[in-house]
Order: sequence, then C-alpha cells, then structure tokens
Amino acid sequence: MSKEFVVGDGRTHLDNELMGASLIRKDTIANSHGEVELAMLPDLKVVAIGGRSIMDRGRAAVFPLVEELVAARADHEMLVGASGGARLRHVFHIALDLGLPTGALAQLAGPSEEQNVAMLQQLMGRHRSVMLKRDDFADLPMYLAGGRIPLTISVPPYHYWEPPPEGGGRLPDHGSDTGMYLSAEAMGAARCIFVKDVDGLYTDDPATNADATFIPRIGAQTLLDRDLPSLIIDRVVLQSLQNARFVKEVQIINGLVAGNLTRALNGEHVGTIIHQER
Repeated sequence: MSKEFVVGDGRTHLDNELMGASLIRKDTIANSHGEVELAMLPDLKVVAIGGRSIMDRGRAAVFPLVEELVAARADHEMLVGASGGARLRHVFHIALDLGLPTGALAQLAGPSEEQNVAMLQQLMGRHRSVMLKRDDFADLPMYLAGGRIPLTISVPPYHYWEPPPEGGGRLPDHGSDTGMYLSAEAMGAARCIFVKDVDGLYTDDPATNADATFIPRIGAQTLLDRDLPSLIIDRVVLQSLQNARFVKEVQIINGLVAGNLTRALNGEHVGTIIHQER
C-alpha cells in the first residue's frame, strides 16, 4: 500500500496536511498560504470605468477613453469593466422601496451594468472587442492572444449570496470597484486602474468641501484607519488589498484628462496609488 494512503480506521484516506482538518479553522487557513503561487495572467491590466463618473457623461467622456483603449491594445493586455452609474442607483432605489433584501439588490446589479458594457461593446466592436460573460472567464487568455479587448461587468457574482453589509443598511458592500479588483487579483494581473472623474483620492469629497486635500499615495490600512467621511473607492477593496497575493496596489485616475489612462497603463504615477501595508 502506498504511503500516500491511510487505512487504519477501516476507511481509505489520502495522507495530506488537510486530511481530517476543518477548513474553517484559523490555523488551517493560515497554513494554506504557499511559497509559490501562480499568476495566471501576469501581464494583464484591469481597467475599471466608472458608471456615474464616466459612462453617464456620454459621448464627451466615453469616446476619448475608447480611443485610448484601442490605441493601447497594441502594447497592453487589458480587461475593461464598466459599472452601472445612475441606472444602477435607480434600480437600487426601486428595490429598496419594494423592501428587497441585500442579496436581491446584488442580483439586480449585474443586469443593470450589462447595459453599459453592451454600449461599450457596440462602440468598440469594430476594434475587436468582445463582451465577456462570467462563465467565459476561462477563455480570457484566448481572447487576449487574439488581440481582442474583453469587456465585462464590474460587480462580483455573489448575487443572492451577497454577505450582509457590515455597516448596516441593505446596500451590498461588494460593489463595482470590488468586483474589478477581485478579478485582477484572481487573474494575477499586473495592474488595476480605476477610471473616475476626479484626480484621485481626497480627504473629503472635493465637490462639496473646498478644503479637501489631494492624497497622491497612501497605505490601505492607514486609509481604513482614517475612516474618511467620503471615499471614491469601495472600502472592501482596501480590506482586500491587505490580503492580496498579486495586486498589491491600485491606481485611481481622472479619465476626463486626455492621456491619463495611457500614462497609467505605462506604469506612470498618475492620480492616487493605494498600496498594501503590512
């Protein structure tokens, strides 16, 4: 009998570190961290286009970004996502008025965002873009090898299994920013860039507070500890950054400024960089 098997109790077990272990014990979870982890798409750049900040502005904001994305395809492998913007907020408002729970709101978010992604696909179809369904993520390397620009919705596919929000209320914690970051981390991507309509992170909302100051670079834990009244990115992204294996920083840029996206894709420090902090 191979030493890989244990048969003493009348049953046959594989002899490994997880045999008989509880997969929810802290020490088991901690010991699952490996010295070598495989990045599936280490050259990938994940670009998250804001819904309310970019898509809702229409042609004036979207067309220049489309041109930059198409031009950048020659030098960069990209996965592009778009969030729902005002359309998603309208859906959430109706769902809250109907008394639907958090899981139902999360289930409704994806179809709402698909409309923005479909518009991007129709704008970029002649440039070899492809609308990527969640079930098609395994085909992502094939699309990239074919020189295509994959487009996807942003929210993570938790649907009815969305965890209850930590801060109370019923709005899902795992929003569009979180979904794009998790996609980047799962693929072992090189960068994750959030395209907004402000220059980056501020100490408060600059639209309502003239004294808000710009933050060019900050650690994720420091930012969480500050507990700022307004954030331009999901707080869950900051929590996830602290546990990241591959994508250990994210970048927030102003997509209304021509050339910012190209500079960020090239690795330049544009906007705000939030980094892992241990």
